[in-house]
Amino acid sequence: MKTGIDLGTTFSLIAALKSDGQPQLLPDNTFKDLYSTPSAIHISKESSVVGYMVETMMEENPELPVVRFFKRNFGEKKPIYFDKEGRGWLPETLGALVLKKVKIDVEAFLGKSVSGSVITVPAHFNDVQRKAVKNAASMADLPLLGLVEEPVAAALHYGLNSGEKDEVILVYDLGGGTFDVSILTMDETGVYVLAKDGITNLGGKEFDEAIGAMILHQYKVIYGKDLNLTAIDSLQLRRISEEVKIELSQPNKPILKKMILIGSQAFQININKRDFDLAIREMIEKTIQITFQCIDAAGLQESHIDALMLVGGSSMIPYVKERMKKIFSLPNQRIFFHEPMRAVAYGAALHAAQLSGDAETYKIPPEYRGVTGHHIGIKTKNSLNGKVKIDCLIKKNMPLPIKAQRTYYTSSASQRKIKLQVVQYLSESEEDVLIGELVIGPIENPQVNYPIEVTVENLLDGTVQIEAFDPNTGVELNKTFGEDTQVGSTTLPQQKMLIRDAVINML
Repeated sequence: MKTGIDLGTTFSLIAALKSDGQPQLLPDNTFKDLYSTPSAIHISKESSVVGYMVETMMEENPELPVVRFFKRNFGEKKPIYFDKEGRGWLPETLGALVLKKVKIDVEAFLGKSVSGSVITVPAHFNDVQRKAVKNAASMADLPLLGLVEEPVAAALHYGLNSGEKDEVILVYDLGGGTFDVSILTMDETGVYVLAKDGITNLGGKEFDEAIGAMILHQYKVIYGKDLNLTAIDSLQLRRISEEVKIELSQPNKPILKKMILIGSQAFQININKRDFDLAIREMIEKTIQITFQCIDAAGLQESHIDALMLVGGSSMIPYVKERMKKIFSLPNQRIFFHEPMRAVAYGAALHAAQLSGDAETYKIPPEYRGVTGHHIGIKTKNSLNGKVKIDCLIKKNMPLPIKAQRTYYTSSASQRKIKLQVVQYLSESEEDVLIGELVIGPIENPQVNYPIEVTVENLLDGTVQIEAFDPNTGVELNKTFGEDTQVGSTTLPQQKMLIRDAVINML
């Protein structure tokens, strides 16, 4: 059985294709009428609880330690959570618990083993973040077919259901924790990405926090003092803020008056849509700026966009659609929602069929071509002035897969190794991210200015692979890149042991 998994910041979903080729979501094993899993984890000494059961446990014990939003930390080389036993958990190890949970759910529901899965990633994830997702799949014992970017997955499902072809589609994906924008075209032969961009730490979480701040301000106006939040108060405020956001996103809801209870204090809040729009305006405008940037990177103008697809729960906020209507206002331009909460998981299941060679069986366009999400370069130092610069080998938004070669030289006769720092970056003004140190050698017959040819490849799944050759002999040289199992104060084998020890509690 092949599946597609939307590994989300706030919720995760798993889907599989039915016999007719249509994707279906698979339910939680315990709450069988629920088709999503909160990306929330409680870890005890010998087990872990994932999903809705965590929410249920928090009703009884609001101070229960719970880990959320760890997807935002994917790629960090240090534990982001320490349990009561003092064990440090990497972001991808936490992600592995969620993947293991949804794998158990689908196998229990369908009575079949998962033979391969596609996992979705934000379009702007870099090499380190994507490899962290791969690590999570490995630790969860989940056979990985490949990765697919969230906007592409959503567009693939839309294209197959709408029957529309040869359109220029812009996918605006604003979820619980990340924002992505991708521009692509689709026809009967495949899906082709033209450009992509995004923001890692922007989504529904920030909008909930904005509403929470408004509620706390109204409390202070009513009672003349700040509300000192206990653990249960914080839990109540988070849930109320999310409810308010959802209610304000309903049509014809200009103002919301509601009695709420936080701790022992009951009071009425009055939040109107205008104030909410004002509170989130700067964040939404930032996504629009990135959207314009993406259109420009594709070599297009706003008038070239045929369809704007809004994906992710936060894209359903009315202010988003209102702003988009002002930008994409031509008569032939369509702005629409296409199953904004499910399309990503559905598309992942369809991509799993593509990668499994089943595209023809299910009449799915067989080809997928993405683009690079970052510039890729190697840091070099000027021997005369000592200044460090980045030697850019692969530029952003180039068709995948893509290779680039560069020759580097030793600086002395005794130099038996070359060490190079490989980085990715979104733009010249953005800080670069070290994705690995490339160590080449030992060189058998070192000499001054001995040439080493480095080949950098950005693969179809967006990850980076590097080879090193001796151009004089054509022989591939020993090298290491991104193979270090030591991560901060822990190791990947130790993290795998954590997963084995923390058996998912399915009760």
